[in-house]
Amino acid sequence: MRPPRPPRAAARALLLAAGAALAALSVACGGGQTQGEAFDPRWKDDGGAGIAAFQRRFAGRPIPLGADVAVGVVAGTGARQLVGVPLGGGPAWTFEHPLDARPAVAGSVVVGLGQGELFALDARTGELLWTRRAGGRLRGAGDDGETTVVSLVSTTGTMSVVLAIGHDGMVQRQIEDDADIGVPAVVGRYAFLPWQGRYVTVFDLQTGREAARALLRTEVSRAFLLGGAVFFGGGSAATRFDAAIGLGAAGRASTARLPTRELPGAPIWMSDGTEVLAPVASAEDRARLYARPRASGPPGIEAERFVATYYRAAVGINARTGALAWAHAGEADFLGGAAYTGGFALCDARGGITFFDAQGGAVTGRASLDRPVQACVVHADGLTAAALAARRPGRPATPAGPP
Repeated sequence: MRPPRPPRAAARALLLAAGAALAALSVACGGGQTQGEAFDPRWKDDGGAGIAAFQRRFAGRPIPLGADVAVGVVAGTGARQLVGVPLGGGPAWTFEHPLDARPAVAGSVVVGLGQGELFALDARTGELLWTRRAGGRLRGAGDDGETTVVSLVSTTGTMSVVLAIGHDGMVQRQIEDDADIGVPAVVGRYAFLPWQGRYVTVFDLQTGREAARALLRTEVSRAFLLGGAVFFGGGSAATRFDAAIGLGAAGRASTARLPTRELPGAPIWMSDGTEVLAPVASAEDRARLYARPRASGPPGIEAERFVATYYRAAVGINARTGALAWAHAGEADFLGGAAYTGGFALCDARGGITFFDAQGGAVTGRASLDRPVQACVVHADGLTAAALAARRPGRPATPAGPP
């Protein structure tokens, strides 16, 4: 967890007055522009009162489910190619574009950035939604089906830029600050922006002001929507945005944690959301943990299972005790994956997606990107094991290891 930075208001004012940040980022902005204040570390902790009050007003707001899709990065002689396939069935799609970082899948979109152009695709079909000129490097994105919020780090690496862009390609809001802003989420007019490893600012995109702020005692660099709920996560913990969020500063929010266990490759659940992931998978991608926090009820991990991968090996682990539940040997290195209700979907370097039963590890289905991939991002939101079984009638489950 990074300590909060001292205020740099004077330096920020000089940069903004000179227009250096805009010149470096080359972002064509069609919406409001916001600098500073919302990310001031001198903020006085209110004991969680502000974020609790906001949560009461926010509660009950419908949160749409995102696409269930696997997206792979394919090597090319020039521009890289993206290939995607819906996890619940449907035709694969391809899209060619230079990539300076790994694409992000959020809500119903795939967001990428390469050679100064930011773009968004429909995650289910691969249809191009919009493109915009933009510099810097992509950290991540959030989407609620109408608005996409993108987090970038400037070309100099000294500033964060957040863009809120409608599905029509129009910029609704541009935020610039020297705080390290991680992967965002968005619901309606509100963007959830994690920063400095401990705060989440709820930012009103209409007024350009901070609506509330959460202070958490667990590492937080990612905000995301899952199963109709909002989560703030990082490292080995995910905190649900619910009625207990005001207790975050006291360490008593609704937080799901994975048990500590020594595993090959020292895998982690969530990488640092302020880092830029390369288009080509690394050793860290081959050693990873996958879990799904509960969207309602007592905080915890769905099905009491999480998966650890290490190159071609995948093991299911009891999320309460840390005991080994099952094991599977794949045909190629696992590069990405996601947990869904009742199971896990893992994507390998050959472009294969394997579906596993969460409890016993049986292989319940397969899908394919139809070509080898250099990296793979899997997004599962509304997918369920029951729905997969209904769409694949007559397919026998294959035992994958000991229960």
